[in-house]
Amino acid sequence: MKDKREILSWVSVRLKPDDYTRLKEESKSLGVSLSQLIRMKLSSEGSKIIDTKGILNAIDKVVAEQARVNNNINQLAKHANTYRDKISPEIFLSHTIQMSKHLEYRDCMNKFLKQIYRAIK
Repeated sequence: MKDKREILSWVSVRLKPDDYTRLKEESKSLGVSLSQLIRMKLSSEGSKIIDTKGILNAIDKVVAEQARVNNNINQLAKHANTYRDKISPEIFLSHTIQMSKHLEYRDCMNKFLKQIYRAIK
């Protein structure tokens, strides 16, 4: 079997410092070597290289924010139930409608986040 050095060819390229820095940072953020990143870019044929780590971090932030929203809603519901006799029925009806919309949007968002997560993993 041939040695890898016999199969691979060396290419020397001159880059502007900004381009080199950008490539180095991109390779570091993706967790691949500079050579591997360049091979990926050359073989991608129009497809894009996705920073899955960045996407997963963004999903984590969205999920954390959603947890805070849900906590706030629970606190509001607790106060509403505590002072139920002082709140008009119209407000409760409005709350129920808004809560239904929120739950629908939340479930839809969770569905898409799960699809994105599965596609990345």
